Amino acid sequence: MNMFDEARSLLGMMDMRRISQAEAARMLGVSQSYVANKLRLLKLDKSIADKISASALTERHARTLLRLNDKDKQMEALDIIIERSLTVAEAEALIDLLREAEAPRTLGSAPALKQLDAFITRLDDSVKALNSKGLKTVKSTSYYGKKMYITICIEEN
Repeated sequence: MNMFDEARSLLGMMDMRRISQAEAARMLGVSQSYVANKLRLLKLDKSIADKISASALTERHARTLLRLNDKDKQMEALDIIIERSLTVAEAEALIDLLREAEAPRTLGSAPALKQLDAFITRLDDSVKALNSKGLKTVKSTSYYGKKMYITICIEEN
């Protein structure tokens, strides 16, 4: 049973018994926020949910997509998350960028965004190449305000 099946089952139980999230949480021995977070998954479009399940992404990845209100933006973000195998933290950072309406102005222009994306892609490729040569290399991305920090860690053998 995947996360979406669990959410549908939980909703069905609540409907059948006519109980609140808090009552369902008590019955199941979980927190009310656990129940609420499960049920939030049902707000995702079926095509998005199916793609998440097929890609074996986590529930946290799925909930991160809910921060985007537009289905097309959710699908765009999901495609990037899958293509680049983003961690939850990286997916959250991506969503932050997509939500930032002023991103092109902040970075100078839309071409600057394309250059940034190409740069990050080259970094990802370089990290993969180093790993394939036996150098344990990890790239992490974090955001503070409107600044992006990229860290590359290479472990010595």
